[in-house]
Amino acid sequence: MKIVIADDHPLVRSGVKSTLSRSDEVQVVGEAQDGGETLKLVEQHKPDLLILDVEMPGMPADELTVAARNIVPNLKVLVLTAHEDEASIRRLMKVKISAYMLKDEAPENLLQAVRAIGQGAAWFSQSVAHKLMGLSDPEDDLPSLTPREKQILQQIALGHDNQTIANELSLAEQTVRNYASSIYEKIGVASRVEAVVWARDRGIV
Repeated sequence: MKIVIADDHPLVRSGVKSTLSRSDEVQVVGEAQDGGETLKLVEQHKPDLLILDVEMPGMPADELTVAARNIVPNLKVLVLTAHEDEASIRRLMKVKISAYMLKDEAPENLLQAVRAIGQGAAWFSQSVAHKLMGLSDPEDDLPSLTPREKQILQQIALGHDNQTIANELSLAEQTVRNYASSIYEKIGVASRVEAVVWARDRGIV
């Protein structure tokens, strides 16, 4: 996986690059300190993932995400920031980022997030995930999902695996699997990744 790191703090870029160097699965192909440099590197290297700070010189992070995807349509974006205010989260979720991670997370969590993105999943810091649950405003015309199915669909859309959902909701893992199968059938998808995309497109998170 080719990665571009965009942050206006050299120490942050260095720390992120050092953490990512622990994995043979990723390659940091460029580092940028502002929006303009970021777009140039995206154009030059066509990365798979952009690790992006919320506040950098140049255009806002949500606009930068859109501009970068105009160059690389399948580009994944991991937001790495110290900000967890609802306004920032809302703006970035609207442009369908793959991860929203806080800078005070353990380095191992960054690698976990990158691996999850590589597998087509989403990843959010725990406190951000809880905020997202509070921001949820599901469509009234959703397929006939039960309240529990809607709850599990929200967890799936946040990128949580079955074991995590089971622990969160005090259910057996097999029970979560059964719910997930029922949800997929009702919303007309065939995989977890499709369910995440379906849910996020409809504002489930």
